[in-house]
Amino acid sequence: MADTRTLSKYWMITNDFTQNPYPVLEYVRRESPVRELAMPGGGRAWVVTRYEDAKAALADPRLSRDIHVQYELMSKLAGRPMTPPPEEANHLANLEPPRHTPLRKAISFAFTPRRAEALRPRVEEIADELLDRLAGEPVPDLIAGYADPLPVITIAELMGVPAKAWPDFLRWSTALRSHSPTDGEGVLDRSIKELSRYMSELIAAKQSEPGEDLLSALIHAAPERRLTSTEILSTGFALMTGGNDTTASLVGGVIAALLTHPAERTELLAEPGRWGKSMDELIRYVSPISNALQRVTTEPVELGGVTIPAGEIVVISVMSTNRDTDQFPDHPDRLDLSRHKPAHLSFGFGIHYCSGAHLAKVITEIGARRLFERFPGVTLAVDPSELRYQANPVVRPLQALPVRW
Repeated sequence: MADTRTLSKYWMITNDFTQNPYPVLEYVRRESPVRELAMPGGGRAWVVTRYEDAKAALADPRLSRDIHVQYELMSKLAGRPMTPPPEEANHLANLEPPRHTPLRKAISFAFTPRRAEALRPRVEEIADELLDRLAGEPVPDLIAGYADPLPVITIAELMGVPAKAWPDFLRWSTALRSHSPTDGEGVLDRSIKELSRYMSELIAAKQSEPGEDLLSALIHAAPERRLTSTEILSTGFALMTGGNDTTASLVGGVIAALLTHPAERTELLAEPGRWGKSMDELIRYVSPISNALQRVTTEPVELGGVTIPAGEIVVISVMSTNRDTDQFPDHPDRLDLSRHKPAHLSFGFGIHYCSGAHLAKVITEIGARRLFERFPGVTLAVDPSELRYQANPVVRPLQALPVRW
């Protein structure tokens, strides 16, 4: 068990924590559920680890997701003015009311459960096409060859991106998720510029020649819910980055969980109707989101008995809340497909609850189900202890998932 004397002031951003965070989080939940974390570039953050505190924080308007508030704090810490790029500054995940409200209303039509369910046949086709490509490989990597491209292709198609551009979207998405902050080759900046330029050109094309896709629907929406070109660009950018990251992490994590839980996998294959009902428990157990997008306090806020001053970064550890024994008293470290109402926080809570949550569930369910239906004998090609996770402040993707058919 972790001891407070052994926890570095950077305790949440070490490789040991990345690979196995749960023992440390269990200790922090018990001993100091709202705990300070030093940031390598200077400054600090406050990490919220208990379910009820996290739920309250996610719904508290004093904890702002407004990207301009966050850049004001970053400017203060850096000692120089910094402004958010337009690709990030004009979508609902990075804004608060009043600007958040019309954006949420404008795109809500595209992500209803009914629309997500209508995509099932096409998602199954994409999954089967990807599996066809992998079938001849003796030791395929299900991350690079399956979990990553499945949501990228689905979301790109949903937005009306032509098939010839899908490889570029996969490349951009991978670069945005896995770049190193010490990379001196400019891969991240180049990827952002390339994606932004492509999205701007695609939006311009659909203004004159609309199709049956999400971007066209946003561009040609009724006046009362029409977005500006910049808002449409930012929304599309968010879908092709954050939407892909979350779902790719979820698909890979759920497949890995079922590879290491053969009894549960057999149970699902024997009763296909249980896949949908089991998704929330699988998501809770996997925790594809490591931390919710960070907040900044606009005034002092008390959480878990700690008063956090105004102008401070707050990080909500979703991984921790999903294993909190107060919320999940019956062995939260176990995968239990019969668990009663596993109300996890992987998709957030309150006004920033993920608009694409149901679509992410549909993609993940189909991705896992089609894999195990077609290859019921698939096994890990390495010991589970050899699987490694990428260091990422928001999502928790596996680096690779090698299997044998």
